[in-house]
Amino acid sequence: MKFTQLVNNYTKYLTINFFYLMFTVVLINIVMRYLFNINFIFLQELVMYMHAFIFLFGVSLCLKDDAHVRIDIVSSKLSRDNRKLIDKIGLYIFVIPFCLFVLYESTEMITRSWIMLEGSSEPGGLPIVFLLKSSIYIFSLLIFIQVLDKLTNR
Repeated sequence: MKFTQLVNNYTKYLTINFFYLMFTVVLINIVMRYLFNINFIFLQELVMYMHAFIFLFGVSLCLKDDAHVRIDIVSSKLSRDNRKLIDKIGLYIFVIPFCLFVLYESTEMITRSWIMLEGSSEPGGLPIVFLLKSSIYIFSLLIFIQVLDKLTNR
C-alpha cells in the first residue's frame, strides 16, 4: 500500500471517529445540562477539540477527492487539460507556500506549548492544549502530503 493511501486511510478513520465522539459528547452534555443541571467545562472543550480535529484533518481528505470549493462558473467552461493546468499552478503557487508558511510560523508556538505542557485556562478544562495546537502542524503536513501525491500522480 502506498504511503499516501495509508495516511489517507488513517486520517479518514480518525476524522470519522472524532465526529462520532463529538456527537456522543454533545448528547451527553445536553442531557447532563438540561436534565440534571450539571455542566462540565472539559466536555465543552472536548467538543471544541473534536470539531477542530474534524475540520483540520478533513481538509486534506477534501483536497484528495477534489471536493474543495472552486469557482464553478469559470472551471466548468474550461477544458479538462486547462483545469488540470490551473490546479497544478494553484498547488505550486498557493498551497505549497501556504503549508510551508503554516509549518514555519506555528513551530515556535507549538514547541513552547509542548515545553510547558500547556493546559486550559479554564478551571476544570482539559490539560492538553498542546495537542490541540499540534493539530495545526498535522493539518499542514497532511495537506502537503496530498499536494505531493497530486503533483506526482498527474
